[in-house]
Amino acid sequence: MLRTRVPLFPFLLLIVIACGTIATAAPPTDMLHASESNPKYGGILRWAGLADAPFFDLHQCDTAACAVPMEPMYDTLLRYNPLDGSKTIIPDLAHKWDASGDGLTYTFHLRDGVKFHDGAPLTSEDVKASFDHIIFPPPGILSPRKGVFDAVKEVKAIDPLTVQFTLSTPRGFFLAAIASGWNVIYRKKTLEDNNFDLKKVKLAPGTGPFIFESYQPGQVWKMRKNPHYWNPALPYLDGLEMHHLPYGPATGTALLTGQVDYVYGLGADSRADIEKEPAKFTVVTYGIPSALGGYINFTHKPLDDARVRQALNLVLDRCVIKRSTAAIREINYGMWMPASDVVHAKAYRDATFQHTPGYTCPTRPEDIARAKTLLTQAGYPDAKGFPKLDIMVRNINFFVAWGPLLQAFLKQHLRIDSAVRTVETAVWVEDWTKGNYDIGLNGNPATLDTPAEYWKKWYSTGSSGNWNKGASNPQLDALIDQLALESDPQKLNHLIQQGIKLLDEWVPALIFGDAVIIDGFSNKLKGCNRKERTTLFNDNRLDTCWLEK
Repeated sequence: MLRTRVPLFPFLLLIVIACGTIATAAPPTDMLHASESNPKYGGILRWAGLADAPFFDLHQCDTAACAVPMEPMYDTLLRYNPLDGSKTIIPDLAHKWDASGDGLTYTFHLRDGVKFHDGAPLTSEDVKASFDHIIFPPPGILSPRKGVFDAVKEVKAIDPLTVQFTLSTPRGFFLAAIASGWNVIYRKKTLEDNNFDLKKVKLAPGTGPFIFESYQPGQVWKMRKNPHYWNPALPYLDGLEMHHLPYGPATGTALLTGQVDYVYGLGADSRADIEKEPAKFTVVTYGIPSALGGYINFTHKPLDDARVRQALNLVLDRCVIKRSTAAIREINYGMWMPASDVVHAKAYRDATFQHTPGYTCPTRPEDIARAKTLLTQAGYPDAKGFPKLDIMVRNINFFVAWGPLLQAFLKQHLRIDSAVRTVETAVWVEDWTKGNYDIGLNGNPATLDTPAEYWKKWYSTGSSGNWNKGASNPQLDALIDQLALESDPQKLNHLIQQGIKLLDEWVPALIFGDAVIIDGFSNKLKGCNRKERTTLFNDNRLDTCWLEK
């Protein structure tokens, strides 16, 4: 079966586009199906993990609690291939696409006959409305991934089955961004009928392989097979049950006892137990580009002072932070470059870890002394007059473990008082939006594994994904724009080193680490190559998965 495959090396893609290559996809007869020769139909896949969605708008959401349980109900314009661990990009609602030689125009040709779950036909107007919702959101609408499409000037419906994106400057990662599992296609009418805010609309119809059946908040999502799915081979399963369980031992126990077939977010201890039974279970470990830690409210004094933020950063003991979550979840030591960014992270970490102030293990006395000096220079000797900090913690178990640690570091080394406030995910989002916090503990995933994208999302001025309220650094903004255009490896690395230096001086956030996810599943689950999984948010549709009875 022929299939266009786009390798996921964003900066190499930029070189290809700059050279004027035309990218075209496979013909409409190219349909995805399980790689096995005799896949079986039927059965309910029982999945368990983080599924307590704070709301129901995938375009506005930014947590796995939304993405994993909801993506099976929707399709995207392009998609990551679930059969190779999401290493390549293949057609989805668009059966082919073309890119102009200058990399400024992309034209997508939609499949004919695709219908939403309510029976309405898919048209280019729905695609345009969906991407306008992401790229040009109305006032009051969140768009965490708006920055990845910063070069898009216009999305135009050319005819009912053709949609065109016009860019102001080339973006080598454009197709990878389009294929992100977050960028689902909603009906234009659904968006308009709800004033473009679908947070409370759990029944927003999609075109996906599974149809919403029921939802018990904090317990389980249930979905049934879409009998009229545009790909007649899919899905193989009769339905899905997406059970909410916290990270760690509970998920491992559910798998070991046969209560579920797949678990997301095992703890390290559970992984060891499951690996003892290789004939029955498989374990997959993969990193994601993410920033886990404390997001700072720059609108609250004295956190607007870089010297104060540097002082807070210097007294964190990342080794203690990492050990505190060992039984729940693996993390990498916190630095500005996620370890999942295999192109850049290893060299950066090898060169700087254990040598950069604030990242040594354990925290060095000279770094603590420097932190005290900085606090004195900012006008708070021995923390006199320093306000009591509100540390808002999302109620995920490893974040909950980190709250008291941060509180202890600040009190022990700097005499700063604080109160730890643990809240539900929806409350965290609401209070962050309103600025009702000083430091907020959470995890912020990136769409793509490249600093041009994740730095823009996490730290650029005005980004919906910049959770550091009021944070703005024009010098870093300009450097990020340069990163998005650079393809020369040496120049690219030079820009990255400049960015790291800026971030070390500015300290927009307190980065504790980045995520390593551990999944486990029964070996009777076939057809979706979870052994090769490399990402979290891009291959959750489960449409090629089947159960060996």
